Amino acid sequence: MRYCKNCGIRILDEAEICPMCSSVLSKVDLDDWPDTFKDPYPDVMKKRKHFSLVMRLVTFLVLAACMFSIFANYNFSPSFPWSLIVSLASVYLLWIVFLIYREAGYLTKIFAIVLGGVALVVVIDLTTGARGWSWNYVLPGAMLFVDLAFLILMLINSRNWQGYMILQILMILVALVPLVLILKGIVTHPIVSELAILSALLLFLGTLILGGRTARTELQRRFRI
Repeated sequence: MRYCKNCGIRILDEAEICPMCSSVLSKVDLDDWPDTFKDPYPDVMKKRKHFSLVMRLVTFLVLAACMFSIFANYNFSPSFPWSLIVSLASVYLLWIVFLIYREAGYLTKIFAIVLGGVALVVVIDLTTGARGWSWNYVLPGAMLFVDLAFLILMLINSRNWQGYMILQILMILVALVPLVLILKGIVTHPIVSELAILSALLLFLGTLILGGRTARTELQRRFRI
């Protein structure tokens, strides 16, 4: 029998992930389960109300920060659009708060936060003179970080390692971005980008080959082939 420490409910089938909060389930002996214990369900509406209040508050603060920065930029230093950086950074903060409270897997949150951070850094690079450090180093560096995070989490959560394959395919698609930038000559120091592309390919191929039939079955199930 499985047990969710986050929700406090028991799962009678062989599921590995809690259907309510997506947390990894713990295994518990049925003999150790108190007979008088009743499975409490989490107060979903209370959580949603709290989420809604936090999001409204953060959204108001973000809009206020954007408006004040644009006002100050226009009146005191119109020659440099620093309010664009402040506004995008504030929106990125709102994005992080939304992802933290959203009921989604932690891998999806990591990927979305890193992707948003890279986009913010690229805009900062373009705004401050387009020196190229964002697409030469930050973008491929972030890809290497995500691949490493996938590998570590696969080792930790070895019971559900096949669930990471779709995100690995997504990382291969993301790797097309630095590849195109290299071919177009935009990336002037391609070594980090090449390592990021190689890392994405090796991680997926390693999972597919070492995973054997289980990995192939997962791909067939996901893509219905």
